[in-house]
Amino acid sequence: MSSVKEVVERLAQVKGVMGSILVAKDGLVVASNLSVQVNDEIVAAMISAVGGTAVKASEMMGEGKLKNIVLEGEKGKVFLTDSGIGYLGVLTTPDANMGLIRIELMETSGTLKKITAGAV
Repeated sequence: MSSVKEVVERLAQVKGVMGSILVAKDGLVVASNLSVQVNDEIVAAMISAVGGTAVKASEMMGEGKLKNIVLEGEKGKVFLTDSGIGYLGVLTTPDANMGLIRIELMETSGTLKKITAGAV
């Protein structure tokens, strides 16, 4: 079976992905493969804050359990999903195929949940 780091790193092979990171819900980096010039700890803190806020908002608005978050900026997109032990984040180019990224993100999240089952 693959390690958590290997699973997170595989996302970088998807066209349009600039980096990926798995962040514990408390904001600590679990695994990272960010090829962008950004400090992993800063990205992790932001992903944890956005993820935690979105989870609470989704529940309070009666939308149920949060599945995905997509932030779109001028220079790219950030995709987030809950992966059991934390939030899985993917940074992409502006022209990345959103459908493909979503599929890969959900598959990777499922794999991470299996690998880390019982670690929560």
